[in-house]
Amino acid sequence: MLTEGIKSFAEGIGHAYVATSDADGNPHLAAGRGLAVTAPNRLAFEAWFCPTTMRNLKDNPKVAVAIADPSTGNGYQFIGRVERAEDTALLDGYLPDAEPPGLPQVQWRLEVKVESVLAFTADAHSDRPLG
Repeated sequence: MLTEGIKSFAEGIGHAYVATSDADGNPHLAAGRGLAVTAPNRLAFEAWFCPTTMRNLKDNPKVAVAIADPSTGNGYQFIGRVERAEDTALLDGYLPDAEPPGLPQVQWRLEVKVESVLAFTADAHSDRPLG
């Protein structure tokens, strides 16, 4: 499903936008970095996701992850489900001059099982899964 071409593109872009929604369908958008294709149907990335993103994932693990080339706007949308969320770092206010307010803040690593891959573009498109 995630071909070598898609893997090279995704890992070259390096960042992704993650759409979640709560149990009532209210949407939320977040960004992550360090995108990696870890298996033919798995993505992983880390970000300082806000509490809304993580609360949404607890209630509804379904996500859309979009990546795009900034110069063309073209890329891919991955539809799937977060199967694992692991905290990888914590800012706890110990260095108040170096850390942003509103702490503690947690960096999370999300692992997504991809169920379908779509073209992502502002041009005309069908929303049919690729391949």
